[in-house]
Amino acid sequence: MSAAATRNPRSRTLGQFVSFAAIGVANTAVYYAVYATLNHWLPYLAAHALGWTVSITGSFLLNSYITCRTRPTWRAFLRYPLSGAVNVVGSGVLLYLAVSLLGMNEDIAAIAAGVLVTPLSFLLARWAIAAGAVTAGPVAPGPEAPDVSAAASPW
Repeated sequence: MSAAATRNPRSRTLGQFVSFAAIGVANTAVYYAVYATLNHWLPYLAAHALGWTVSITGSFLLNSYITCRTRPTWRAFLRYPLSGAVNVVGSGVLLYLAVSLLGMNEDIAAIAAGVLVTPLSFLLARWAIAAGAVTAGPVAPGPEAPDVSAAASPW
């Protein structure tokens, strides 16, 4: 039995959360790099859309393989952006409340709102990736495409 399999669920969840947060930091850097590069040649909203698409795809694959240790499926890929949508809406509501009701500095409130909503975003991302997935221990990323067979995806 591997060390990961013998850890208690709380420890496993904390490890997944740390992994999720680290991938989120890398994801932000990838988004900005793609956006800043493409913004020289494309309208800024097109650069934003392409940067988001690249970064959310990378985030999904990294969180599937590393955080959740499962093979990605198309169904999970389609559910995954839900966690990002909840993050944007939730942090926006918290930002608004912190600035308008509590009188917080806008910059500090934005960071606080992002930090506060991250655990919910993590839980939704983990659900999007892992719901219905069958894991048999750690899955190393390989050259193969996501498994979209009937056995791997309940579509």
